[in-house]
Amino acid sequence: MHQGNWKCSTCGGAITELPFQPRSESGLTCRTCYAKSKGSSSSHSGGGAVPAEASMPAEEPYDIPDEAGLASEPMPADDGFDATPITPGERQKIEGNWSCAGCGGAITSLPFNPRDTSNLKCLDCFKRSKE
Repeated sequence: MHQGNWKCSTCGGAITELPFQPRSESGLTCRTCYAKSKGSSSSHSGGGAVPAEASMPAEEPYDIPDEAGLASEPMPADDGFDATPITPGERQKIEGNWSCAGCGGAITSLPFNPRDTSNLKCLDCFKRSKE
């Protein structure tokens, strides 16, 4: 459960606990307002909301592909990803031949693949620009 300080978009009441982390307050409803919108009664028990997914009819089946497999099955070996785990602090380097926009020095490896090289800086120039 996620703790927070949200407001019901219908009555403005406080919502303090949700089973999900909302992206925004728009569309959040307290239990009382949700129950009223569905035609049933519910007591207002400390706030909370019911996610939009709960309003879907229960009889609608989900479209799950036959080849989806079960969650407990291991992933196939040919998934297109490198199986080598990266430990924290260790990043893969992209090798290349770039020049620093600050000092003109050579940059041969980066921890990312640059989209735009016009403002690419070496580590020293980058650190100086942050001071």
